[in-house]
Amino acid sequence: MIKRTLLFLLLWGVSSIGAVGQQTCIGSTKLACQIPVVTRAAYQGTVGDPAAAFSSSFATQLGQLPLLSSGSGVVLTLDKTMGIYVASENLGPILTDRAQTIGRHKLLLAFAYQKFVFNSIDGTSLGSVPFVFTATSPSGSIVLQQTDKIGMNLNQYVGLATFGLDNKTDISVVIPFERVAVGVYAVGNQYFISSDNKAEGPPAPFTSYAPGSASGIGDVLINAKRLIWSGRDEKTHLAAGLLVRFPTGDALNYLGSGAYGFDPYAVLAYQTSRVSPHLRLGYQFNTSTVLIPTFNKVDNKFTGYSNLPGGFQYDVGADAVLFKKVPTTLAGDLVGNYIVNAPVLVPGTVPIPGYNMAPFNVPDQKTLIPRISSYNSAQLSIGLKVKPVGNLILYGNVLIQLNNVGLRSNPVPLVGIS
Repeated sequence: MIKRTLLFLLLWGVSSIGAVGQQTCIGSTKLACQIPVVTRAAYQGTVGDPAAAFSSSFATQLGQLPLLSSGSGVVLTLDKTMGIYVASENLGPILTDRAQTIGRHKLLLAFAYQKFVFNSIDGTSLGSVPFVFTATSPSGSIVLQQTDKIGMNLNQYVGLATFGLDNKTDISVVIPFERVAVGVYAVGNQYFISSDNKAEGPPAPFTSYAPGSASGIGDVLINAKRLIWSGRDEKTHLAAGLLVRFPTGDALNYLGSGAYGFDPYAVLAYQTSRVSPHLRLGYQFNTSTVLIPTFNKVDNKFTGYSNLPGGFQYDVGADAVLFKKVPTTLAGDLVGNYIVNAPVLVPGTVPIPGYNMAPFNVPDQKTLIPRISSYNSAQLSIGLKVKPVGNLILYGNVLIQLNNVGLRSNPVPLVGIS
């Protein structure tokens, strides 16, 4: 029995690795190939396979991570009483764009660090993830039931440069460097089923542990923004831009989304001496990604890749001047994404054929079932920006997800300098 099981799992594992993106994962040690296989959740091209949706959720998260503002914390505003432009005491937002540009031939350099520690997927705690799926063979099948404890975190170091082409146009480049760490501890049972759906002996318990990590450049972004209108009072500003994401990160190591992204947007802001509200609206379009393979439902053959989910983006917030002697600004934002037609994992139960009757009477087992759904992800961003000397700005921020959807993280700390 042990030899047959080991041989069966070996053959099944080899065939499963090849199924992830076809030739992409053969002999690979990349996280998207190794972690699903070791946890017995490899792509099998079936409706009940949760691994594709798991990697897809992570890819969706990587495509939506909020990054630094590409706008300078120091902008000039017209003082009508003096008839000159002076530096604003409001240092602006942290995770979203200002409507104002930085000025002709001006250069902004910034660096920040963020840490994401993921704790749940589509409402299911990563500390207890149930999986049930089947590996088949000509002589029968093995149903694997397991509960996984998954640790997953992302450390992100972000460099940003913004250059003013003219007084109304900025070009920004954002380069993230990332380190992803994943660890999975699985406990479960193997059920051996004959070709006529009869139980073949008692279930065999198993445990496994799969650690993995990867580091490298993430997806590089280029942002072009133009100030298209300013009110006569020099307080109201409207800008439009295009943020383009390039799939430079290794998607199979979860360092990038694996897809090109295009985010046209508009920013409306109103500047006062103390409080400056702003609104950003955009829509994210994405191309296909290796992390979302598709299969023919008839014969389960690989057919290609699906687009990374995109959707409507909104950001509403305000920046308030706290202190003027040492310029300090409190920045708060509601950052939202309405993600359209995304893979999600829904809790459900499935029977174990042959074992759901005497003499074993195994009850239906919990599992996660892949579905396609649209959902809204809302996060609260709140932080401080301080200008201790010259044009040097220090800032800290925390990002808190308000609802339990997608791949959810603990509160995300950010520290930076520009």
